[in-house]
Amino acid sequence: MDAYLQLNNVSLVQSNDSTKGRLIQSDTLFKKGSVIITSQPLGTATLPQHINENCNYCFRKQTSPPLQRCSQCKKAYFCDMACFQNAWLSYHQFICGKHHAKNDTPANDDLDLEMLEKVALNVVRYRKRTTAEQPPKDKNDETVNVTMNTFFSLMGHDDTQPKHVKEKYKALAKEALNKPFLQQSGLTVDELVHYLNVFKSNNFAIDDKDMFPIGEGTYPIAALFNHSCRPNAVVMFDGAYASIRAIEDIQPGKEITISYVDAAHSRSYRQKVLYDKYFFHCQCDRCGGNSSDKQYLCLIDTLLGEEENDWDRAQELLNKQDKCQRILDEVKAWDLLAMCKQYDRKSDGYPDPKQPLTIANYTHYFIQFFAPYLLTWDQDQLHQQHVGSTLKSSLNDFDDPLPALAKPAVQATYDLIMKTAIDKILSYPTDSKTIIPYRLTTLSTCTRLFYDEMAEGHWENAVKLGMYVLIQYCLIYPPYHPMLAQHFLMLAKACWNSIIQSELLNVGLEKVYERGVRRWIVSSKETIAVAFGKNSSLWRETLELEWIFLREQKLK
Repeated sequence: MDAYLQLNNVSLVQSNDSTKGRLIQSDTLFKKGSVIITSQPLGTATLPQHINENCNYCFRKQTSPPLQRCSQCKKAYFCDMACFQNAWLSYHQFICGKHHAKNDTPANDDLDLEMLEKVALNVVRYRKRTTAEQPPKDKNDETVNVTMNTFFSLMGHDDTQPKHVKEKYKALAKEALNKPFLQQSGLTVDELVHYLNVFKSNNFAIDDKDMFPIGEGTYPIAALFNHSCRPNAVVMFDGAYASIRAIEDIQPGKEITISYVDAAHSRSYRQKVLYDKYFFHCQCDRCGGNSSDKQYLCLIDTLLGEEENDWDRAQELLNKQDKCQRILDEVKAWDLLAMCKQYDRKSDGYPDPKQPLTIANYTHYFIQFFAPYLLTWDQDQLHQQHVGSTLKSSLNDFDDPLPALAKPAVQATYDLIMKTAIDKILSYPTDSKTIIPYRLTTLSTCTRLFYDEMAEGHWENAVKLGMYVLIQYCLIYPPYHPMLAQHFLMLAKACWNSIIQSELLNVGLEKVYERGVRRWIVSSKETIAVAFGKNSSLWRETLELEWIFLREQKLK
């Protein structure tokens, strides 16, 4: 394990912090967008709702030709014969028959049982190995020995698990050992319970390209990385293959962190999930760490407040004048053209400091701070240097003013930009009659409306809502986070569809949307290249949209 980590220029070291324990430290400079290390799964399981959409072995989605169903169990689906044969040799031949029988195991327990059976099979095979394995010689050479030894080193918090979890896992372990293929394995109930505890504290959700979970997996190497609510790296998936990507420049000697939970949750929610699942209280910069230059991050959760619970959503459905309708009415009344003229980065316009912020003026005022300056504060080359330049064959820079020339003034560093914006947001009053735009409850409602308005073809409303969601994401996520990168592309697509619709309706917003498409395409290219890489489908989608947009501009 240590040799494999060293080949990838990282080290596993013991910290002086009892909360952190071991940590992964960089041994070199990792530039943002670089793959730090890859991680092979020891076991994976597809979520039931995606069982017929993603290959059971490689986890890639395929529509043409359609996935092929196993002719025996009629439950698992595969890309092709190669994936089926690989799955059959590694695990499917053993677990295939179980689907013939009636299965009364709850869905979540069934996933745990499937994962346990797959990992147990790998443990048995590993123990039966008779030839010594050579140490890894390449940074991509994650050998069986590396994977297994890393897995055996992970904590399961066996003594800390709640009593009901211990009892459930003991029952699952006994059920697994009753399977014919594990009866003579030599494994004990206690060992299998420990493996289940390791799953509970180390499993990863496997996401598709749209960042939606499609399965679960045990990734021992990835599990070595500690959590932060403001991480400097992310776990990305290409099917079932995981890689850790840097989303900012990571200096030698710095800890590399990922996020175990979505940062778009309140501090109390994150702390509860992290303690219930991983048994630690997060002390990262956003949760109240002691880093003197990051104190503004603690204010993000002050802005966001608490989120909706099931009772709040039920009450909203019962209320005819619910928050959703109030927000939609505000969006429909939002004069996009007038707002773009008022907040144009040239006149230094700002909302009345004595009045509460509306969703519209909150969005237009603070988008001037964030887009594109959170990406370009130290990259002047991303701005057009010459006015009146001819239309290029690709979009690689912004036509917004350089940070030093922008109005309102753009601060000199990312941290100062964020701190200034947060301080200004908090300086505005609130009242009980106005929807507070920066709350998590507002974000969740607007996100639902954003998707609804796109689905219904209401593109102008979708653009407004997408711009608002962007401001919230800029607060919540680091600037090259995949959630933010993906949203830039969605916003670019919404603006492009708005151009088509506005031309048909002759509403006079083409120029506004054209600038928007340009800005969001460049933002997409800059962030997707880092978060997803230039071999990703999202990168290809961005280039395709860019080509269509530039072609139409030339025709005009």
